[in-house]
Amino acid sequence: MYAFLHRPLTDLDGIGSKLASALASQGCHCWGDLLLHVPKRYQDDRKIETIGNLIESREIRLAGCIIDRRAQGIGRKRQVILRLADDHGEISLLFFHSGYMMHDARLAPGNWITARGMAKRWKGRWQMAHPEWQPLAAFRPTIRPVYATLGGLSSKRIQRYLELMLASMPTGLASPLDILARQWSPLTLDAALRGIHQPSETTDPGSCLLRLKLEELLVYLALMREKRREAGRAAAPMRRAEASRRLQAGLPYPLTDAQREAWDAIQRDLASGQRMHRLVQGDVGAGKTWVAALAMAHAMDNGWQSAMLAPTEVLARQHAETLSALLNDFGEVALLTGGMPSRNRQKLLKGLSDGSVPFVVGTHALLVEDVRFARLGLAIVDEQHRFGVRQRWALADQKAPDQASAVHLLSMTATPIPRSLALALYGDMDLTLMRGMPPGRKPVETRLLPTSKMPALMGGMRRILAQGGRIYWIVPRVDEQEDGRSVAQRTEILRKHFPDAGVLGLHGRMQADEKQRTLQAFADGSCSILVSTTVVEVGVNVPEARLIIIEQAERYGLAQLHQLRGRVGRSDEQGYCILIPGEDVGQAGLARLRTMTQCHDGLELAEADLKLRGAGDALGLRQSGSVGFRLIDLAEDHALIRACHEALPSFTPSDDMIRFWRPVEALSVD
Repeated sequence: MYAFLHRPLTDLDGIGSKLASALASQGCHCWGDLLLHVPKRYQDDRKIETIGNLIESREIRLAGCIIDRRAQGIGRKRQVILRLADDHGEISLLFFHSGYMMHDARLAPGNWITARGMAKRWKGRWQMAHPEWQPLAAFRPTIRPVYATLGGLSSKRIQRYLELMLASMPTGLASPLDILARQWSPLTLDAALRGIHQPSETTDPGSCLLRLKLEELLVYLALMREKRREAGRAAAPMRRAEASRRLQAGLPYPLTDAQREAWDAIQRDLASGQRMHRLVQGDVGAGKTWVAALAMAHAMDNGWQSAMLAPTEVLARQHAETLSALLNDFGEVALLTGGMPSRNRQKLLKGLSDGSVPFVVGTHALLVEDVRFARLGLAIVDEQHRFGVRQRWALADQKAPDQASAVHLLSMTATPIPRSLALALYGDMDLTLMRGMPPGRKPVETRLLPTSKMPALMGGMRRILAQGGRIYWIVPRVDEQEDGRSVAQRTEILRKHFPDAGVLGLHGRMQADEKQRTLQAFADGSCSILVSTTVVEVGVNVPEARLIIIEQAERYGLAQLHQLRGRVGRSDEQGYCILIPGEDVGQAGLARLRTMTQCHDGLELAEADLKLRGAGDALGLRQSGSVGFRLIDLAEDHALIRACHEALPSFTPSDDMIRFWRPVEALSVD
């Protein structure tokens, strides 16, 4: 099975190198990636209505004979109008910018076609604008999957490629987990892939998705178990605490109770003589960086080097600047990234290997084979959910070949995950929760705002900008074809309203260097309004950002909204979060959003999300991508995660399985 899933997209008829490159830029590299582009909904296309039974503003399929075809207008604006009739009435089909349809023989008067669209009354007559159509003889009644656009491909083209792919998939291809997953699902991986893309009347797409999620989850948990077995090793005890006491005494504020408890647990781990493998889960702005700095000073005091791994260059630079200010009296904090000049890199590598550089912060560039330390004692992984299970431990393996002592590992995350789920997802680590805010931080004022109040919002934005503040505007989708505003659409609108604000757009499909330039422009102030998808939810620290506006906010989980809200209010200035619901939001969705206005504790919101969404309520678009998953949704799938964790079968995933489900496990340099 996995050899089939890893086939390159260019093996598929109709996908050349240009289209393959566009798809790859959006994370779709092989046949299996496209097969995991699961439908966002299904369209029941099994019934043809008569024109006499039309209901206004409801999407339906009808069939009829073309009794007239005419065009009006000239050039690109030429419009084609078809009059269609059956035994019960007539309807006009309107096609804009479609002059070429006058020459399509299939649309000649006398031919029968079927069309699907939304019928409306105009001056007492039925009409349908730009419906999807085909000759009646070619129509096959079916339950049709509808896909989000990908790489510029429409839902229809995606469906066509998937049909070709599934037609060439040999029947009976087996996954090693087909038998092991039976305690939760009777489906094979083969049947699940076919069923989710080509559902029949007896197919339950939800059961197919469950089977796909099981494949991903079991591979992940098996990797977790492998690292847990490897984790318990002896490490040099670090008991001298003069430097950390000195640093703590010089901090601008006393440690909060949560910071003190986390630091006490870390100190005990470092002094124990056993390798520390602890996860500190702290709310947005809880002060995890101070705790990390104390640990680094403590390691230096005991003769050991420290290294911090960050998922992006922007975050690595931010940490290097913050830690340099905190650890200035104890030694140099170096920065290692993939794009640094060769001469600077070689100088830094020498300092790490001879021990003259006590602290380093870096991206994946820290994991390259030629990075070696004289005495690496502490590895810190920030926003650790952005890294694979193996990557979390890879930094700790960068020690000198002759170093017998294991490296202590401290992971940090601001992603609010309920404790019960965190224990299942990160079972290779001890867990410390940090709650509360450091002194000087104000809770972000959160408000619900209907779209009708948009003019007032624009006035508030002007006041924020006039005070030197910056603004995030979050939209739910990149593509213009999707419901709601796209990044490009909203960016264009805001540029007209705020021509001097340097409005820029940001989304996950941009190239890494382009994302870096955009974030840097927002950080340095040349861009004052950043329109973005949720790519900014973690690891962007711009203290001047005071307002975040989230469109169609009901589409996100509460924990994710809290993460987004955490991008503002990162100074002593008041921060604001405006939640704009979609026009079709229901009462349940509004109730969830009101929870955001009343609660500022990330873990409490995560628990609320489990209660509100855990029963399987359909709340719009899935929030996939949590902790590196491709299909798993933490709130939706919490019961499945716990069940699999408690009854994990004994197996070792193959390299092909790991490469497919956990591509982040393949070490790379940014």
